[in-house]
Amino acid sequence: MRRRTYYQYYTNVTYLTCPDCLGRHGRIARSPEAFPKPNDSCEHRILSFPRKELKERREAEKTMRRLAKAEVARRALFREATLALGEDDERALELFARAARVDLYIPDLEELFEKRHAFLNGSSELRHRLRDLFARAYSDKFGWPRYELLPERMRIARENAGLERIKELFG
Repeated sequence: MRRRTYYQYYTNVTYLTCPDCLGRHGRIARSPEAFPKPNDSCEHRILSFPRKELKERREAEKTMRRLAKAEVARRALFREATLALGEDDERALELFARAARVDLYIPDLEELFEKRHAFLNGSSELRHRLRDLFARAYSDKFGWPRYELLPERMRIARENAGLERIKELFG
């Protein structure tokens, strides 16, 4: 009986991951050549596994695909919310909250502030509401299982640094 080897694409799903790598995250193929080499700097790996692990890997694939799709949706919600600021602030706040339930990244907040700082500086109430929303969401994420894997001191330091940056931007 011939042993069959399969391959699964892994990438680190963050705000920096390119759409191509997100589209491949978790995918399974019979050949590593089935995955084109990306022309970017995304971290990725193509891991081999034996046929006997296929069932478990298919389950993992579903989870990985959900995670990648959630990141794509998060980005779309964040973009839509950014555009809604000044037009429909309540809708923008709701969209930012929905995006933050997936994840929240300080570089995204810095970019938001850079793009909309003139408007935000003219609306202290909205800026403070955003600060509160982002600070709560950012703090909450450090209780998620994937963040609980970090050493406690590192997790606390990252959380505190992020909260300080949110205060600087939206305080």
